[in-house]
Amino acid sequence: MFRYVRLISFAAALFLITSPAVAQWALGEEDIDTIMEEKSFDEAVSRYNSIIFSAQPEAATRLGFFSANEHLNVRTPQQNAQILAALLTVQEAVDKIDTNHLSAAKQIDYTLFKDALAYSLWQTRQNRFSTDPLYYAEAFDAIYDLTARPLTAPARQRNDLAARLEALPQVAAQAEKNLKNPNPFLAQLAMEKAYYAYLSADDWKNALQQGIEDEDALAQAQSTSLKAKQAAKKMFDLFKQFSKEQSTQDFRLGENNYFSLLKTRYQWQAKKPAAFLKELESAVKTAQKSLTEVLEPLQQQPDTQEITVVDGINQPQTTVKITPADKKKKKNKNLPPLNAQDFYAVAKLFMTANIDNTPLQTLEHQTQEAQQFLTDKGFLPPTTLSLAMSPMGPYYSYTESSLFLPSFGTQTAPRFELRIPSGNKINKQEQFNKDFNAPTRKLLISGELIPGRYYQAQNARRTTPVRQLFPSVSMQNGWTVYAKHLAHRAGYLSLDEDLLFLAWDEYQRALAAWVDAKLHTQQYTYAQALEFLTQTHGLSEEDATAMLKNIATHPGEAVSYQIGLTALENAHEKFRKKQGKKFNEADFNSRLAQLGNVPPNLLEKELNRLYQEGKQRTAADLLF
Repeated sequence: MFRYVRLISFAAALFLITSPAVAQWALGEEDIDTIMEEKSFDEAVSRYNSIIFSAQPEAATRLGFFSANEHLNVRTPQQNAQILAALLTVQEAVDKIDTNHLSAAKQIDYTLFKDALAYSLWQTRQNRFSTDPLYYAEAFDAIYDLTARPLTAPARQRNDLAARLEALPQVAAQAEKNLKNPNPFLAQLAMEKAYYAYLSADDWKNALQQGIEDEDALAQAQSTSLKAKQAAKKMFDLFKQFSKEQSTQDFRLGENNYFSLLKTRYQWQAKKPAAFLKELESAVKTAQKSLTEVLEPLQQQPDTQEITVVDGINQPQTTVKITPADKKKKKNKNLPPLNAQDFYAVAKLFMTANIDNTPLQTLEHQTQEAQQFLTDKGFLPPTTLSLAMSPMGPYYSYTESSLFLPSFGTQTAPRFELRIPSGNKINKQEQFNKDFNAPTRKLLISGELIPGRYYQAQNARRTTPVRQLFPSVSMQNGWTVYAKHLAHRAGYLSLDEDLLFLAWDEYQRALAAWVDAKLHTQQYTYAQALEFLTQTHGLSEEDATAMLKNIATHPGEAVSYQIGLTALENAHEKFRKKQGKKFNEADFNSRLAQLGNVPPNLLEKELNRLYQEGKQRTAADLLF
């Protein structure tokens, strides 16, 4: 049915080899119904993987199926219809499974898989091949994925990269044929990605030529790179044309689509939309109040004293003026709450860094220090964290300061990339000050490394294949914020500037969630959203535009942080109260990390199961 049918059997075999059900049969389960239902579930997952593997190779690469790397998605109406039909067949099989006969762990896996399947169906029904230029620009991401994954066989990686670059002109041709007057804003975003890809074309060529000595092979690599570069330029021109045209297409999802997306992609539990929006609005007010409380004593006032702020890089000393805590003035309750403009004014006092040091070495060293600090304070158990960090590739470095790369399924470890300052000396200094000042660096370590997503991802590798392949995105994102809160409770984030940047982080997150919901339920236009961010809350045009681009590109993701965080903090508070003096912070956080990213509404159920067993889970335990 698909172009790559020969790959299907391999994908199915790969999952069944790692399937926990096979091990269960060897243990002699007495309940034949359980055996049959779990076998049916495993077969449904394998069929779904086969569809992704054969029809959506770009996604398959991110799931860890490396043999799909030599293809790009075929973006045509016919292919879309075939994928939809195949997914509906899998859904029919999944709906027939009696979950009462699944083990407790399998029931969690069933929910994760069913949500992943529902999201795939939702996406396929959007017919993105005819409406969304970003769908075609994702081919550039897929090419970058090959260079981002760990090197195991350089020759094979070059072959895969060559195959995807050779397929890029076909993607450009499909975009020209299939896109029908798409939304100009999405076209603009796709145009920007095509521009960055075009600038990265020389890196494609260098990657292809590396290790080649044969002149004919070298000439072929140069030809492939040139044609791919020309395809990127062709897509850039096409998207640029669309960005200037009038269109009836709206990039905003609309209320029904938006809440369907939240339910399937982010495991949002149904509430009335009005109540949900009210929660998000309240979160903005709370975050702004917290930012105001941190900012007020730091604002320059007549009664000030000089202090020396020690940065972590080579310990350069920066003298700033702030009001001492014991000389805070009485708050004027009649003053309006402070906003982004007030943050910018104070934050610049702390935004200095020394560019003479190696960022990755500094970050790795400080991550180890943070890990030791959190362990000594009893917030994390003693553990060995193997960091895989590298400079960020040029394709993403134009827009991202850091990037947490997926673990590519069950086969490899996660990776963390950092943008290294580039350009002339002034530009390098400005970029370094923004990305690598002391408080920003500590937030980065807390949220992304220790005890952030990197730490959690390494622990989650010990759980089931389904949890590794189809984790809850909301719990992944929520963990990032939970980790920062944990670092704050432990005292790692304790300096005035740490608390200032943490409050700013919370404020931006709350604003993004609110605007995400208001925009995609079509209660805000883009212009209204921009005005809300810049005029009402004082964000710079640059920060507001970057936020809106992310919201347009990834609907619902800004809200997902709050969904996951709420589940994690509610569970923490519940178990802390329940266990009283017996509550062990390190043990609790270790169990959270071991579970993987389970659905938010099932987190407490899984934690209860672990605690009832009275022991830490092992890799084998979590499979059953």
